[in-house]
Amino acid sequence: MQSASINKYLRRLEKNLLRIEDFQEKGCPVDSSMGELYLDLKNLGAYLQQAQIENKSTISQELAESTERYKELLLKYESLADKLQSREDRGVVASSKTLPLWFEGLSKVCPNFWGSFERLATAFGLGMIGFTIIGPSYFLAVGQITFAQYYQLEMTTLNALVFVLGIFIGLLLHEFAHAMVLAHNGIGIKRVGAMAGSMLGGFVEAEESSFLQAHPRVHFRFNAVGIGTNLLLAVVLMLIGGLMSSQVLIFLGLGSLFFGFINSYPIKPLDGGWVYGDLVNSYLKDDKVRSSLLTLPLLMFVVWILLFVRSALM
Repeated sequence: MQSASINKYLRRLEKNLLRIEDFQEKGCPVDSSMGELYLDLKNLGAYLQQAQIENKSTISQELAESTERYKELLLKYESLADKLQSREDRGVVASSKTLPLWFEGLSKVCPNFWGSFERLATAFGLGMIGFTIIGPSYFLAVGQITFAQYYQLEMTTLNALVFVLGIFIGLLLHEFAHAMVLAHNGIGIKRVGAMAGSMLGGFVEAEESSFLQAHPRVHFRFNAVGIGTNLLLAVVLMLIGGLMSSQVLIFLGLGSLFFGFINSYPIKPLDGGWVYGDLVNSYLKDDKVRSSLLTLPLLMFVVWILLFVRSALM
């Protein structure tokens, strides 16, 4: 990387940090952007450190200036991260010892089972993303939900409450799946908990060092298993509910399906966005092709709007 390229890279990171600061002042969630900026800073820091080692005897003025700019930017990032952490902790209930240790112990019981579960849930996670893209498109184009004709459903008060319960169960199992992938692959779990702030839900926080050192395949599975577990649970409950003519089981399954659905659209910081990004970045090397494919989810919104307008005018 040439000096001009380093300076250009630093300017881009500085602009990103200013943009993140502006967003967080407006109360917007910035966790995803902070994570991406952290990785960029980490990669740049590693490069500068290696460059200093290789040119130890004659460190150029440009390299020294770039290193100082990097250090200043890193300090600003850490200051903003501390501010965000203190703000988030006000609405967070988390376990940093009991639950992480419990997941670690559970992963050692029948490790082959958890490995199979991880692979199965990952496959279902890909299916969940496909359903999230194709399902609304089909509904807006045709005007009906295909599987709904097989169930005679009534939205009673009881069924509505069961649906909400299904969302809650889906949330618990979603985070459970994330935690088990970390524990099964020997990645430390920093915290497990719930939050009520700019976003409402649960979270599993991995230890940064062990997570970043893990194979990209583990990152992919970690992102995919949550939504995959939601779909897997929904399929099981709705199949059994259909066979038993039990609307309670069906609405439980629909609740889990709904929770997985809203987390599956391929835009970050949703799980679907991380999975889609992992797929594109892992299998495509051409930057232009990757950039084009990463904009496809936004184009899908445009297609949905056009289909909605068409159906409204018909």
